[in-house]
Amino acid sequence: MPTRLSHKQKRFIDFYKGNATEAAIEAGYSVKTAYSIGQENLKKPEIIKEIQNRNMRESMPKIANRQQRQEFWSSVMNDVEVDLSVRLRASELLGKSEADFTEKLLEM
Repeated sequence: MPTRLSHKQKRFIDFYKGNATEAAIEAGYSVKTAYSIGQENLKKPEIIKEIQNRNMRESMPKIANRQQRQEFWSSVMNDVEVDLSVRLRASELLGKSEADFTEKLLEM
């Protein structure tokens, strides 16, 4: 049965950026015990796993999907405070993303 993490352990994971003592202090542990608790936390498999999962999520590229790009272009296109040339370019990119300008060739 998996061990549940305490509130302070979850905060330790959130604050851990390579320095266990600093993360322990930020998580709310006593300054006097921060070093030993930080080292102890880094030996717990469930905490290591959560830190690795967080690091993996943070290192994943932040790539917009098709819908996000289309929503962005639509918002730029509809924003009356944006320069008209920028709005027209957003409109063009939105149209291209939806294949509005594709030509169909007829074979003879």
